[in-house]
Amino acid sequence: MRRRREYLLHNILDEKKVNWCYDGDALVYVDKAMEKKFSCTAQLTMYGGEDQPIEVTFKHTTHQDSHINKQTVMFFCNNFRAAMHKQQSLVAIGSNYFDFAQKESLPQLNCELVPGLFNTLYVTQCGPVMCCDLMFKHIRTDTVWDNIRQCRGEDLDIVFGHKSVLLSYTDPKRFVIIDHVRTDLSPQSKFFNKKKNKEMTFAQYMREQYHIVDSDLDKPQPLLESISRKERDSEGKPKVSYYIPSLCHLTGQTQAMKEDKRRSRMLIDRTALAPNVRLQKIAANMLAVVQNPQYKQQMDPWGLVITPKLIQAPARLLHSPVMRNGQGPIQVRSGRETWDVKFNWPMFRAAGLLNWGLLTHTQSEPLKQFVDRFMTQVAREIGLEMRPPTIYLTASVRTDDYIKCYQQKMKGKHEFVMVLVRRQDEPYKRLKRVLCAEDGVPSQFVNEATIAQDALSKANKIVVQMNCKAGGAPWTADLKLPVPTMIVGIDVHHGGDLEHKGGTVAGYVASLDRHCTRFFSRTFVMKEKQQTLDKQGLHTTTKGALQAFQQANSIPPQCLVVYRDGGSEGELQVLLKAEAGELLAVLKELKLECKLVYIVVLKQIRTRFFAFAPNNQDVITPAPGTLVDSHVVSGVLPEFYLCCQHVNKGTATPTKYQKIFDNSLFSANQIATLTYTLSHLYFNWYGTVRVPCVLKYASTLAKFCGDTLRGKEAHPKLHGCLHYL
Repeated sequence: MRRRREYLLHNILDEKKVNWCYDGDALVYVDKAMEKKFSCTAQLTMYGGEDQPIEVTFKHTTHQDSHINKQTVMFFCNNFRAAMHKQQSLVAIGSNYFDFAQKESLPQLNCELVPGLFNTLYVTQCGPVMCCDLMFKHIRTDTVWDNIRQCRGEDLDIVFGHKSVLLSYTDPKRFVIIDHVRTDLSPQSKFFNKKKNKEMTFAQYMREQYHIVDSDLDKPQPLLESISRKERDSEGKPKVSYYIPSLCHLTGQTQAMKEDKRRSRMLIDRTALAPNVRLQKIAANMLAVVQNPQYKQQMDPWGLVITPKLIQAPARLLHSPVMRNGQGPIQVRSGRETWDVKFNWPMFRAAGLLNWGLLTHTQSEPLKQFVDRFMTQVAREIGLEMRPPTIYLTASVRTDDYIKCYQQKMKGKHEFVMVLVRRQDEPYKRLKRVLCAEDGVPSQFVNEATIAQDALSKANKIVVQMNCKAGGAPWTADLKLPVPTMIVGIDVHHGGDLEHKGGTVAGYVASLDRHCTRFFSRTFVMKEKQQTLDKQGLHTTTKGALQAFQQANSIPPQCLVVYRDGGSEGELQVLLKAEAGELLAVLKELKLECKLVYIVVLKQIRTRFFAFAPNNQDVITPAPGTLVDSHVVSGVLPEFYLCCQHVNKGTATPTKYQKIFDNSLFSANQIATLTYTLSHLYFNWYGTVRVPCVLKYASTLAKFCGDTLRGKEAHPKLHGCLHYL
């Protein structure tokens, strides 16, 4: 429909010799004054080759000025997008643009990396700012047909549904979303071509229309069906298109590809660019864009100019918090914000493992030495009381034998279970569902290959993790909270697997002590792909968390600080009304004099900050604790950017925090300092993470319950421990 409207506008407005820009819906900008209302008729060629007269009515609505408001931003964005579309060297994929002339082929990985440019516009304290960053599109060189032939019994709609594919025969390049794999159709299937007014096969159409010579067109392969989200056919129904798998290439990576460490390292070497290299490429790309003749032809008549230079924004470095274990302050590596849990390193709070069992398929000497020697030694060094486990031997490595042995010999006898497996995927998922969802027993799964190398170091990490799952805490930090405060992290995970569709789960984790080392962890299932939290689930879970806090501290919290991930900048008003409003309703229902701070956390941003090197001649990645809270932040909403983590390769990506509700007495600096301190308290990593620990725990919990437990909630006995680490 948009293409038809643009065609009509071209025919009408070009004759009137005006520059114009179309927003894709109902709004047209022109650079000259025209009649208040007028109608014109243009010919539109319909299916079958018939010309039909279409009357288009134009009505003046408003005059666009240079004042910065929503209309001005939309006007600029429409023109900028039109200018980018006109550049023949760039291909639009979604809202981003890629240069296929600069693609890099990686034959050893069966893929190509296509560089692109991300652009978005922010209205900040210093005015409109264009945010730019490099990005890469991963395109596989093997075809969809190659991948279909490798499938053995899987549901093809699940494997390939909602995947983006590149059409190899179009110019310019075109991407489509696949909805279904039609095994009842093939390239030899016939359809009626309305333009040529005859019946023909899909293979015949491809040969005549695109001059394709491909022997696979004659093979009995299925067709890929794509249902348009925008275009409609002559009957008003969504337009349905069909594509031949041997002419399509998948984009992105499968889960197996992402877990391939060798592949990941090779891709990181090419995409995780050093700060100075990234900065040079961003500047060069933007300079090429603004100097492009097609770009200038669109933007210059309107007087729209982008200055291709970087903005220098003031920043400050937050002090590292005081970290403590059971013995006292611990040493943190300056500039990296990492530390070691080593020998003579007592836990801040140790949980005893006095009654635990070991489920294994083998009683090998390496296993015996790992448990009796290394784990015992580590437990003694970190102050954890650990008795020898009761060992149970399964009949084989089969998942059913693991579950049978547990249910017949171990069920109800132990407070903690350790499981030795040969493969991580199974029996992990099925046995985890039994242990967590049905019986409420914390567990630790260990891969057989793990104990074979560097056993003492691996034992150290495993024992520390077991201590956390059993209710202990390895370290803490000084949060400097002026009043009793409960800190909450909320995230939504859209999961599922080939056997379990959906899996939209909200993870909710709340701190229960002033050290932020005890947590209340719960989940609740929502409708598939639902983003806003279910009111009933949020109400019930928050009520339970507040009651747990009061039970643990004998007093209710005086302030509730919520970090909410999973939202977007376009949903802020919805989150404010539906979620922050529901939390206030819970506080009112419980008659608590408790203040609320509600912060939306945005991780999926492309904003980059570069710090000057000591010689001021080069740029480096910002140090952990770098805070930007002025100049390039919103002038309407309180927000700040914070870089918490150190990166060994590439450039650190900051996290954006937007405070949408706050009736507390916390200052902006106290909130930023609290946020940075909380990034030190994720116990599964000996360093800082990108977001506050409660949010990281909530993300881990939601993913665990959505993918592993398949939407089931963990047993109530596990709500008070970090069983999902």
